Amino acid sequence: MLKFGVKSAILGSAVYYTIEKGVWKDSATTAALYEDLEKGASPYVGELKKQIPYELPPLPSNDRVSYLFKYYWNSGVKATFRFLVDLPTHVSDLTNKTIDLVSSTLESVEPTSTSQTEEKTK
Repeated sequence: MLKFGVKSAILGSAVYYTIEKGVWKDSATTAALYEDLEKGASPYVGELKKQIPYELPPLPSNDRVSYLFKYYWNSGVKATFRFLVDLPTHVSDLTNKTIDLVSSTLESVEPTSTSQTEEKTK
C-alpha cells in the first residue's frame, strides 16, 4: 500500500508540475518551454557526449515518425480484423480437432475395457 502511495504521489506531483509550467496550454507556450529546457540541458548533454565515445544516430524526422506510426497502426488494425474474420473458421477447426481427439481416445479405451470384461467372464 505504501508503494502505491509513493507512486501516486510521484505521478500527481509530475502532473501538477507539468500543468504549472504550462505544458498542456497552447502550442506556443509548450514550444517556449521546450526551448528553455533545451537551453538548460544543452551544457550537460555536451559534457555527456564528450564522456561517451558512442555517437547516437539522429532521430527520425517528424514525417518519418508520422508515417511509421500510421503504418504500424494500420497493420495492427488489419491484423485484428483479419483475426476476427477468420475466428469462425479457427473455432470450427478447433472443434473438429477436439471431437476427433475425444472420439479416438474413447475408441482406444473401449476395446481395452471390453477385453477386460470378457476375460473376467471366462
